[in-house]
Amino acid sequence: MQEFDIIVVGGGHAGCEAALASARLGLKTAMITLYLDSIAMMSCNPSIGGPGKSNLVTEIDILGGEMARHTDHFNLQLKHLNESKGPAARVTRGQADKFLYRINMRRVLEHTVNLSLIQDCVEELLVEENQIFGVKTRLGIQYKAKAVVLCTGTFLKGKVVIGDVVYSAGRQGENSAEKLSENLRALGLKVERYQTATPPRIDKKSIDFSKLKELHGEEYPRYFSIFTQKEKNKIVPTWLTYTNEKTLEKTKEMLQYSPIVSGIIETHGPRHCPSIDRKVLNFPDKTEHQIFLEMESLDSDEIYVNGFTTAMPPFAQEEILHTISGLEHAKIMRYGYAVEYDYVPAFQLYPSLENKKISGLFCAGQINGTSGYEEAAAQGLLAGINASRKILKKSPIFIDRSEAYIGVMIDDLIHKKTPEPYRVLPSRSEYRLHLRFDNAFMRLYEKSKEIGLLSKEKISFLEEAIKKVKQEVKRLKTISISMQEANQFLKNKNCMDFFSKGVKISDILKRKEISYLDLKELIEIPEYPEFVRNQIETILKYEIFMEREEKQILKFKQLEQQFIPRNFDFSSVKGISNIALSGLLEVKPLSIGEAGRISGVTGNDLALLIAHLR
Repeated sequence: MQEFDIIVVGGGHAGCEAALASARLGLKTAMITLYLDSIAMMSCNPSIGGPGKSNLVTEIDILGGEMARHTDHFNLQLKHLNESKGPAARVTRGQADKFLYRINMRRVLEHTVNLSLIQDCVEELLVEENQIFGVKTRLGIQYKAKAVVLCTGTFLKGKVVIGDVVYSAGRQGENSAEKLSENLRALGLKVERYQTATPPRIDKKSIDFSKLKELHGEEYPRYFSIFTQKEKNKIVPTWLTYTNEKTLEKTKEMLQYSPIVSGIIETHGPRHCPSIDRKVLNFPDKTEHQIFLEMESLDSDEIYVNGFTTAMPPFAQEEILHTISGLEHAKIMRYGYAVEYDYVPAFQLYPSLENKKISGLFCAGQINGTSGYEEAAAQGLLAGINASRKILKKSPIFIDRSEAYIGVMIDDLIHKKTPEPYRVLPSRSEYRLHLRFDNAFMRLYEKSKEIGLLSKEKISFLEEAIKKVKQEVKRLKTISISMQEANQFLKNKNCMDFFSKGVKISDILKRKEISYLDLKELIEIPEYPEFVRNQIETILKYEIFMEREEKQILKFKQLEQQFIPRNFDFSSVKGISNIALSGLLEVKPLSIGEAGRISGVTGNDLALLIAHLR
């Protein structure tokens, strides 16, 4: 029997980050995946980032993960979003080169010390007295391990649906894992079912581009990783078109063949990525929906039809597609499809992503009920780190919702039941001014240092950058100039409001129209990197709002530090409601703060719980 410290099951984005993290931390690691050629496959849209998701990617980067720098190097386009909405909303979205991303991620894995790649299907977890000690595969091979990280994606009892055609597959063209779900149930874990879907891919040569609007990314973008050294970025276009009245009419005509309408698909899919049939069902009077045509790779003519997700039969997909301007003669290379799969609801996990019932078993990605590459990668990284720390007899890394979007996601997954696959969104975070895309290096520096995945050189780089930000913010608050000098400067910058007395330089920078570089006209300023300048400017411009949020975070931290014993009997608390008791017994929270975020737990229930504990 081969022995490893950690076995990672699955080679998607969660599996890659988990395996790389544990191997780089010195643990003997194996990644067992169904098909080695599909490692880091982008099954759906090859995009990375966007609101909330970009924040996750920068957090992965600072904690020592791979996704950010990989996207920076193997992309077709990087585009800035929400530029006019303030620093809490500004993000980058990347369109990855699907082929290069996958091939080069496998190369990274193959050249990582301590990491072995194995093509096989895990069918059974080996557990004794609620402690995992290995896995057994379809080939009958047993592998011993001190910890196992499940990153199974959509492959647990996966079934592909196209119209009325249903067959077993984790994604189109690849086998599903049929037996592991039943093994998890036999071990006492709750297993449920979700669904996701993807659009058709069409031949670039069959598109009439004269009818489309061409869109470009940035030549000098904000990269996902602050460690990326790259002057220019590729500018490969995407194209925009719209559905119309004909599309609406044809879709309504074809709804009778939709597996959503016929009942072939009964499970819930991602609410924020609805299919074209779902759009027509939910918004029957809306005719114009955006359709983005996106290249999947420079080495392919396949075009991803973003906004046209569907699992209707092939003839229906073609007829609806041909109503769209520019796509009248489009040839489908791959038909859209849905996939239904098993997942293990995350209330069964600690915030470290370790299972509460089986010691040494960690779960990451879609098996926890999420959607999206970024969500999966962030969970995979944390699971790989904490599986390693468990073996090294170190305390787990917990990231709370005031520290990172990773913390928001994990906290939501454990405590808030969602009727569809979970997606990170800015609206889910109550501290989003602090959890910006651009300041992950300041928020997570101490955590990263403790984890130990970043090199000494990178840690020193972060340390120096943070030092520069703090020193400059402090310096600008100490330099004063006269009212006349300040008002003349503001007048030259077309500001409408002026000062009535002498002011600090920091107060001038608070004006919307003034940038940090503008201050060169008043004082000498250092030649700092752009990401450092951005922090100085944002901290001073939004100081009053950030102070308010800091007070909220302080209250949150106080509740998080009111701990509940791990084996506490919640049924012994008199007076709490039945719905609260049900949630508390299911989740078994470790703090008062955590208890308060469980669905159904009221302020009165918390007061009774606190009184009982005291």
